[in-house]
Amino acid sequence: MTGFVHLHVRSEFSLKDSIVRIDELVAATTKAGMPSVAISDLMNLYGLVKFYKAAQGKGIKPVFGSDLVVRDGEQLFEVTVLVMNEQGYRNLIRVISDAYIHGQEMGDAIVALELLRKHADGLIVLLGRRSDIGQTLLGSDEQTAPDHLAKWMQHFPQRVYLELTRTGRDGDEDFLHAAMALGEQLQCP
Repeated sequence: MTGFVHLHVRSEFSLKDSIVRIDELVAATTKAGMPSVAISDLMNLYGLVKFYKAAQGKGIKPVFGSDLVVRDGEQLFEVTVLVMNEQGYRNLIRVISDAYIHGQEMGDAIVALELLRKHADGLIVLLGRRSDIGQTLLGSDEQTAPDHLAKWMQHFPQRVYLELTRTGRDGDEDFLHAAMALGEQLQCP
C-alpha cells in the first residue's frame, strides 16, 4: 500500500479538459494500492454519485471536491476545494450553485472570493500554481505572497495547503521552490 493519494483529478465530468473515466480511475487507484483518490472537476460536482458508487466496495475512500474559478476584485484564479465533512459538502454546493446563479461572466460560472470565505466551514483549500498565490509567486509582485497566504490561512484555519506538482510545464520548478519557501516562512503545509 502506498501513502500517495491524488487530490486533484479532473474526471469525464470536466467536459473541456479531461477524458479520465471514473470507473477507470477507481480501478487504477485500486491497482496502485492507494487508499483514496479525489476528483475535483471544474466548477461542478456532477460525478459525485458515480464516483461514490464506483469506489464503494473497492477499498477506496472517495474524496469529493471541485476546482473553482474565483474572482477577487479584478483578479481571476483557480483553487481546488475538497470536502472534509457534511457541512463542507453543503457549503461547496452552495458556493458552486451561487456561481451559476449569480456569478456568470460571459457564460462561465465564477465564485466570489468573499462568498467562498463566508462558507469556508468543512472545506480544505489547495493553492497551486493557478491560484492567486501561484500567480503572485510567479509574477512581479512576489513580495505580497505572504499577505495573500496569511488571509487564506485566516479564513481556512488548519485547512490550507500549497499544492506542489511536477508536470514538466514551464514554471513548475520555479513555483515549487517559491511555494516551499513561502510555506516554510508561514508554516503552511
